[in-house]
Amino acid sequence: MNRLIATFALVASLILSTCMAQAEEAKRKVVVETPESVDITRYLQSTGSFSAVNAVDLVARVSGTLQEVRFRDGDFVRKGETIFVIEPEPYRISLLTAEADLKQQQANLEQAQANAARQETLSARQVVSESTRESADTQKRVAEAQLTAAEARLRSAALNLSYTEVKAPFDGILGARSTDPGAYVNAAAAPSLATLIQPDPLHLNFSATEQEVILIRKALAGRKISPSEGNPIRVEAALSEGGGYGYAGTLDYIAPEIDRATGTLGLRAVFPNSDRFLSSGMFARVRIPLDTRRVVTVAEMAITSLQGTHSVLVVDDKGVVQQRKVTLGDKTPEGRREVLSGIGEADRVVTLGLGGLRPGQAVEIVDQI
Repeated sequence: MNRLIATFALVASLILSTCMAQAEEAKRKVVVETPESVDITRYLQSTGSFSAVNAVDLVARVSGTLQEVRFRDGDFVRKGETIFVIEPEPYRISLLTAEADLKQQQANLEQAQANAARQETLSARQVVSESTRESADTQKRVAEAQLTAAEARLRSAALNLSYTEVKAPFDGILGARSTDPGAYVNAAAAPSLATLIQPDPLHLNFSATEQEVILIRKALAGRKISPSEGNPIRVEAALSEGGGYGYAGTLDYIAPEIDRATGTLGLRAVFPNSDRFLSSGMFARVRIPLDTRRVVTVAEMAITSLQGTHSVLVVDDKGVVQQRKVTLGDKTPEGRREVLSGIGEADRVVTLGLGGLRPGQAVEIVDQI
């Protein structure tokens, strides 16, 4: 009888041990993390497009035959370099004529001055009449005026000759020309010979709503930054291909009033472009950092959302799953989410192994699944 009881106890013990082992094996394996404190930056986000800081139509200021084009379309030209040459010979002749006229007027003035001085002496001796002296003095003043006019004509002729060379007003890239050598250019019609665009730096034009403008001004006031005092305000841009905000510039203009038609305020930033990768007209996503603060975050994958309610699963000290409702804040670029309330920095939040996991279930924490 005792042997039977002992046998029964042994079998029961084996069954119990097997069940406990199976229970241990049945525990769900999960990966957890503790909430991470990170710096998170709040941004004003908008869209805009790049434009040239300087872009001009190169026009002819004197008429004539286009004699020479010294650069090809798309070339980079330096400030002061001659791009187009209009036939200069007619203007050289005009300059020579103006120089000769000036010399003639100088000689006329010298003669008039000598005659006026002579008539002044004779009038003092009462050899000639007062009217003769006055006439000589008038002729001298006329000669002086004619000399001044001749000097102006000479400056005008020299200026017109200089206009036969169309020069670059700044460093830039030359657009496609609209006129070929040999064509007659009529300055009165102000034709554009080509466009010159400065590639570096570039402007980025964008806008902000009234509410966003208020946020910007509050953030700047909190950081004691004033654009009018020369403090640089960082602006970041990303191109339309979907990459990150890899371009940094500074805000250089805020419109003085809100556009009543659109309810937005125009803003403009300037971006360096020394490698000329950016081009005028390119679309960009824009953001301005407003403030940075330290927050508690969890991985986005740990958050479950249902009908506007957000929650996470945590593992307590006994290895049992609990559900915690959380209040969420801003997102981070690293795929994490700010948690305003609901968990603490010491909580173990489940990030992997969530499928089918229920509160109250015992789990085993592992490094990876």
